[in-house]
Amino acid sequence: MIVNVCPAATSEAPPDRFWEILIDPKAYELWADARLISSEPPGPVRAGTALRMKSPRFGRQWPVRLDITGLDPDRRWIDIVARLPLGIENHEHLTLTEMPDGRTLIRFN
Repeated sequence: MIVNVCPAATSEAPPDRFWEILIDPKAYELWADARLISSEPPGPVRAGTALRMKSPRFGRQWPVRLDITGLDPDRRWIDIVARLPLGIENHEHLTLTEMPDGRTLIRFN
């Protein structure tokens, strides 16, 4: 049996504000619980960007790599592959949808 869970949340902030955060490599520290080591290539996140990070757990600094595999600023979606220790890969498709009242629906698939 396969279980697929797609978390979703709403926010008062408009989608453009979230998009600013998603393309800022340094901002990933705020929600990834890890420290940014490098962003290659430098500059705003785009398809092909690799974010190298370190996450402190159990007295160690664990390597984490986030690969941006695709994004569409007009449709406000981004695909991220999180490469975690022990060979774990997490494929995320994040979408931002503006609601009629100006709030944002955020989905992780």
